Amino acid sequence: MKITNILLEGDAGSGKTQLAKALSADLGLPYTKVTCFADMDKSDILGSILPVLSENDHTAEEVSYQFYPSEIVRAYENGWLLEIQEPTVIRDAAVLMALNSALEPDGSINLPTRIVHRHPDFIAVITTNRGYNGCRPLNEALRDRIQHTEKMDLPPKAVMMERAAAKTGYSDETILSLLADTIITLDETAKANAIKGVAGMRSYLFWTDAVASGASLRASMYHKVIYKITTDPGEISILEQALSVKKLLEQLEQMEQARTLSQEIQNPEVMELLLSEDGQHFGSKEERPADPNAVRLRKSQDSEGHSDQTSHNAAKKTQSSDNGEDGAPIYHEMEPERLTEQQKMDFRKRLNQQARESVKGSIHQHIKLIVHRPEAAEENEIEYRKQVAGLMPVIRELIQKTTPLLEHETASEFASAQLYGTNFCANRVAAQDFRYFARKRPPEEDPSLAVALRIDESASMSAFGRLDAARQAAIALYEFCHGCNIPVIIYGDTADRSRMEQMSLYSYVDFDSKDPDEKYSLINIQGRSNNRDGMAVRIIADRLLTAPQKTKLFISISDGQPKAMPDYTGDLAIADMKKTLQEYRRKGVLFLAAAIGQDKEIISDIYGNENTLDITDLKQLPARLVQIIARYL
Repeated sequence: MKITNILLEGDAGSGKTQLAKALSADLGLPYTKVTCFADMDKSDILGSILPVLSENDHTAEEVSYQFYPSEIVRAYENGWLLEIQEPTVIRDAAVLMALNSALEPDGSINLPTRIVHRHPDFIAVITTNRGYNGCRPLNEALRDRIQHTEKMDLPPKAVMMERAAAKTGYSDETILSLLADTIITLDETAKANAIKGVAGMRSYLFWTDAVASGASLRASMYHKVIYKITTDPGEISILEQALSVKKLLEQLEQMEQARTLSQEIQNPEVMELLLSEDGQHFGSKEERPADPNAVRLRKSQDSEGHSDQTSHNAAKKTQSSDNGEDGAPIYHEMEPERLTEQQKMDFRKRLNQQARESVKGSIHQHIKLIVHRPEAAEENEIEYRKQVAGLMPVIRELIQKTTPLLEHETASEFASAQLYGTNFCANRVAAQDFRYFARKRPPEEDPSLAVALRIDESASMSAFGRLDAARQAAIALYEFCHGCNIPVIIYGDTADRSRMEQMSLYSYVDFDSKDPDEKYSLINIQGRSNNRDGMAVRIIADRLLTAPQKTKLFISISDGQPKAMPDYTGDLAIADMKKTLQEYRRKGVLFLAAAIGQDKEIISDIYGNENTLDITDLKQLPARLVQIIARYL
């Protein structure tokens, strides 16, 4: 079988388009391409019927219509090599389905005016980036019709140097090698830390070209490479640290000094200023031997004489107020608006009222209940940031993979009778209101998912590292949901703290709260006493139902079966849990349970096997929960 459908998948600048052009030249076929865009529809794939006016008379009575085939159709029936760039950005997955039958070896395309059969010489080359913003997974049916796939990565270092030398005319192999090592390190570091940008061949060529034109090796690296990857100070610090570990920054500086010295030795306009310990200077090499630490000054064309005067005020003016005493930059964060004690008290009071309403009519209605809002101390904030630092690589990677899915939550229907749009509606021409077009409805602003996390804070959770895993899972879940703009509430619960407080709920994070520091209170999650699961699930599920999002996901982390005084245990507690879950499932709440203790079988029986996660390795709990949430989008 002849290969006629090819997929080239890889990072930007890896040579996908160049390879497609090389194939067309090698096979002797005309080359053409189409670049896909988000609002692409079937008329862009197949072609459009458009009105044609007479050249002599432009009256509406003489309007005729003609079908104009797309570039895809022209290549398809004439036997060209067609490059389809970035089909994964198309919002409507059904658009790509129009190509499925066309990509069959003996396929055809049904047009409004005729049927076009595939030319035997036609070759389709699909080129797409890997996991970038705005990209979705390639349609499975379309991917299945691909006969050959190439994974396009950075080429070997020797090939990178050869291409750069041919493209820019720069022939210093030492510098070319150093720049290539830097690009490879930055690319690997960005991927390992889920930084979205890419250091590829384009960046390498641009950087090499700048260096060949006389730019500084290290300074141009930021403008040609690093700032294209990211401008976030934290991520830049990660990249710089990776370069420092491999001593690439040091090599760049040494290479820059050697290159500068070589250029200045050949330049008579540069004079060397040598300073002695007593502050006297010697202006010529005959008066004092050359010193590697000497200060070199370039003489301007209009400079005459010299000046020994300096301005202390000018020096003060050049000091940056954004630098610390050690010269390190200081980053200023916008001070968030703080809540007053009265506002906090009012919100806590409202949560308590809602909680008591939730248990009315249930077996828990006479249980004494208090909903707490834990306060975060300064040490909680320090510990939170420490734990987040270890979790961020996983969180960033999952946010990067999930964000494109959220960006394409859009209605598939079209809004017709519009003054402008992407589809021409011929049946609207009879209505003389100039509304001849249809366009897609805009995507939703927010994800259609809200999440509630419930953590069992019974005393047994303190054993075997279960509580530490649950705390890290809560932090990872919050950071992921916050990064994807997903509403989230995180509650802990325990029972029998005292006779006057038979049920205790801890509202750590609530989507109605305006406290910017509430996330730091997650460090206060701890093992306390018994657990009255049915009551906690009822209250938290009611909070989740107040969210306007369509999908409502409830996740419970627990290590044991329900058990509270005086008789909430055994069959009674299990029956109450099953009844509560059934009641809220009918209201649209989806339940998942992470069983992390010895009572996994009982928890599985309560929630159902299909809704129970068996977490054998507690270290995997944070990543597992975040991955599961991404599947519900």
